[in-house]
Amino acid sequence: MTQHQTEHLFQHLSQLVPLDQKDWQRLLNLSRLVHYRAGEPIFMPGTINRELRFICEGLACHYYIKPDGTRRNKSFLQVADVASSLSAMHTGEPARFGCEALQDTLCLSLSYPDFQNLCCFQPWQSLSQALLTRLALKKETREADLLLMSPLELYQQFCTQHPALNQSLPNYQIAAYLGISEVSLSRIRGRLGVQHPYQRHR
Repeated sequence: MTQHQTEHLFQHLSQLVPLDQKDWQRLLNLSRLVHYRAGEPIFMPGTINRELRFICEGLACHYYIKPDGTRRNKSFLQVADVASSLSAMHTGEPARFGCEALQDTLCLSLSYPDFQNLCCFQPWQSLSQALLTRLALKKETREADLLLMSPLELYQQFCTQHPALNQSLPNYQIAAYLGISEVSLSRIRGRLGVQHPYQRHR
């Protein structure tokens, strides 16, 4: 494990709570780096896994599979996001959603019990609280958007907040995030006069 591989993660987490190199080394001593290729599952729905994974680089996605087989993307994950199920880690029960690497992705991974023990000490206790607060706020905003905004408004917001993802992700991934079909996404783009190749999921 090199400093370069985890430097961006260190910088992002230090913006939440100040960390020094000694603090950081305590985490690294409990962790390992895991590489996932684009399209590879990080964990599957229904699996039991008590690993806490911080994204160091790349792009991943939490997703649900509905009973009819339809995929719904919960959130896109980038540097310093956590690619794990909090409920599965805490209860030891199977995860209700999965996680997939959308690009080649590097994670810093450690066992949840080890992280809990680390969080008995500062600054990790404060960082844990900051991560939980960030997750709760993100979840609240996401739920409100899905309930209160139209598909058109959701897509416009997505373009504003994630312009790079709008250009790089295939249509089915964006549609699954907005909770609509690929055809509906194509129609919305047509209404907006957006020129974007229609890449149907095969």
